[in-house]
Amino acid sequence: MTEDRTKTGAAGAEPERKGERTRRRIMEAARRKFAEVGYERATIRAIAAEAHVDKASVIQYFGTKQELFREAVSWHVPIEELTTPDPARTVDNYLRAMLSSWAADPDSPMAVLLRTSMTSEEAAELLRRHVTKETVERVAANVDAPDARLRAALSGAMMFGIATQRYLLRMPDLAEADLDDVLRLAAPLFRTLIAPGSEPGSEARDPGAEPGTGPGREPGSDPGTEPRSDPGRKPGTESGTGS
Repeated sequence: MTEDRTKTGAAGAEPERKGERTRRRIMEAARRKFAEVGYERATIRAIAAEAHVDKASVIQYFGTKQELFREAVSWHVPIEELTTPDPARTVDNYLRAMLSSWAADPDSPMAVLLRTSMTSEEAAELLRRHVTKETVERVAANVDAPDARLRAALSGAMMFGIATQRYLLRMPDLAEADLDDVLRLAAPLFRTLIAPGSEPGSEARDPGAEPGTGPGREPGSDPGTEPRSDPGRKPGTESGTGS
């Protein structure tokens, strides 16, 4: 009886594994088709052909084209895992995660959603809501500044701009640059947005003092130099001259 249950269990598990493979194949085909022709022009029939399944299978697993699209372009950024006590490391983690995911797969959910949003208002609205939920709200929660949401939104816009020009538009200077060089130059800009006060040389300083002056020192004074006039010196005499 134990042997029968094992066989039944194995037989019952096999369709599930096969079903998951079919579902994943449809999802990957959908991303390619949406990226190629856009949301409006992509059809369930074309996606089914791309996945080498029949139209009924697509409907069985996803129901409608809209539901298939929403699931195909859904993505998640592990903000909590990327955030560290070190602001510089956090910024580097955010940038590297974003750019590495686009580099690894040009048909990633994030890239496909951005492409289709250029020609579909439905995709654009989905992108707006997804970016707000996945990045702006969660990054803003880790920004210690009154205008945290705006800072998070600006950093997101910059990240998308870099990724778009590097991986989608293939702008030569960005596309050919080494990722470490991109991060080296871009990270300080992001730190000013999402880690204000962490930039090198941002220590507290007397706002009325000129560079190089200390607390209580008059602007323009230089320690170790002689004052311009000496109250004890006779009028008309200079240091080093006779009376």
